[in-house]
Amino acid sequence: MSTEQRVKHPFHIYEAILEQPQAFAHAARCNERLIDECAARIASCERLFTVGIGTSHYAAQVGEHLMRLYGGELFTQAVHSFDFALYGLRITPRDCVIGISHRGNKLYTVESLKHAREAGCYTVFITGEGGANEAVQTDITLTTVAQDKSSAHTVSYIGAISVLSALAERIGYHRTGASFLTKNFLHHELPEALLTALETENEIALLAHEYVNRRRIWLVGGGPNAVTAHEIALKIKETSYLQAEGMSIETILHGPFQCAEAEDLFVLIAPAGAAQGRVIELVGLIQEIGAASLVISDGTAESLQTDATSWVAVPKVPEPFCSITCLVPLQLFTYYLALERGTNPDGFRLEDPRFARARSLIRL
Repeated sequence: MSTEQRVKHPFHIYEAILEQPQAFAHAARCNERLIDECAARIASCERLFTVGIGTSHYAAQVGEHLMRLYGGELFTQAVHSFDFALYGLRITPRDCVIGISHRGNKLYTVESLKHAREAGCYTVFITGEGGANEAVQTDITLTTVAQDKSSAHTVSYIGAISVLSALAERIGYHRTGASFLTKNFLHHELPEALLTALETENEIALLAHEYVNRRRIWLVGGGPNAVTAHEIALKIKETSYLQAEGMSIETILHGPFQCAEAEDLFVLIAPAGAAQGRVIELVGLIQEIGAASLVISDGTAESLQTDATSWVAVPKVPEPFCSITCLVPLQLFTYYLALERGTNPDGFRLEDPRFARARSLIRL
């Protein structure tokens, strides 16, 4: 976190959110040679594991979706670093492990990569510029963007997904001889879509003012958009300390919905894709209990425009990239909730002596 503390808008996280379109293009472009070298090696592996903690774990999960779609059918599994290091599958020299860490120093991500090296795996480290990665021994390091100055990571998440996107495209090429993503899409079209998504800011600020006093915020999506639901719930907890829960659509239907109340807000992430129909079904249940719903979509869930309480549209892009176009307005929602609450969204609540003392007791 930066030593320059801010106590009012614009906080560091706000500027990081605005930097994301350019950062996505930068991270994909500046690593081209290393990504191709890395992909050529990974393409011959039997299995690929992507590992991380917190927001980096969510990047690993999006990476799994990207590899599944664009990586030439290479078996890929995202695993939390803690579980991989302590309870992981048996790995062999025929496997590859990609570790993801914003600052390059998370205990169990480092341990996961060490474990992979000892097993003879090809190892890759995706981390931010100027991190602690010199202490991490891997076959190759791919840097993303400058370090987030906020403790609530945003632009570094986008940077990691950018590198994973370019890596998936190159792996697919080396495995099949065909490319399923163009440079124009990664360097221009997707950054433009993210820039357009930022134009929802004024609308989002009003919605944050309207919904800040809700008892609990539920965030729901399917597939890669379920990852976004988890990530934004985490960001809300980190920045405004509100009660927020993120989960997949089918998970909420099998028990969690029963503890919802009319005073809650449901944020439904419903762009075009396999899960959209099931997410649409949830609106009827929400209406029955009298709760409010905010839909983030790409204009394709027409019925939700009339059935939902609020609606925000983002540009239409292919899955799994909708997970980040839908992410952007929700990052802004997170930020404006913090402003409404009067909390410092950069500080990880360390301005409170209780939390500062608690944080000093453990290594992350």
